[in-house]
Amino acid sequence: MAQRGPLVTAIVAVGGLVGLMTANAAGGLVTAAGPSPTPTQVGATQNEQPPTSSTEAPAETQETTAPPVETSEVPTTEDKPVEVAFPAEAVYAGKANGSKLYIAVAVKGEDASAYLCDGNAVESWLKGTAKDGAVELASKDNANTLTAALEGETLVGTVTTGGQTLDFSASIAPPPAGLYRGEDGQTTVGWIILADGTQVGIAQTPQGSEPAPPLNTTRGGVTLDGGFVAAKKVTGETRFG
Repeated sequence: MAQRGPLVTAIVAVGGLVGLMTANAAGGLVTAAGPSPTPTQVGATQNEQPPTSSTEAPAETQETTAPPVETSEVPTTEDKPVEVAFPAEAVYAGKANGSKLYIAVAVKGEDASAYLCDGNAVESWLKGTAKDGAVELASKDNANTLTAALEGETLVGTVTTGGQTLDFSASIAPPPAGLYRGEDGQTTVGWIILADGTQVGIAQTPQGSEPAPPLNTTRGGVTLDGGFVAAKKVTGETRFG
């Protein structure tokens, strides 16, 4: 057998190397040690089922917010005092408690006049103010005073005369009831007429004081000592001489 030359040997080696590289590029490395081992399949077989979880996920809890509690409380407001005021013009007439003394108070605007009389010997004319449902009056010499305030439609207060303080109440005396005064230069007469028609008054004459004769309001005066004395209604604005 003839020997191959070096050139032939090199060509054969190169051809084998090229074939080996081609086989690798076509599907993998070829070995000379027999058939390739069968690859082991990874994962579950057809008869195997994937394991199931023995615990269930906890149910989601829903947070709830309690609705605000409604209260039945109503905001309170401070009670405002009820305003009390006199009519534009009125006369209140009444009697002192436990006494024969009668009282009449006339108001007009913020002015007030009053007359105290027992129909026999005690009398006094007073002047003062009427404001916010209250009156304060005094005689010219301040010896006699009267303070009172409205309670509903009744005037309630105290009167001080002759050093004695008496409680009294007086109601509205609608015309022809009311307070009257008559003068003729020498004689002065005062009358209080209550709502029920009761009259009380004193006449001051040159001879002294005496009970006043009943006043006929229709006639508008009385005859006294032979002369006629005209009577005029007293209001809160009346001034006394």
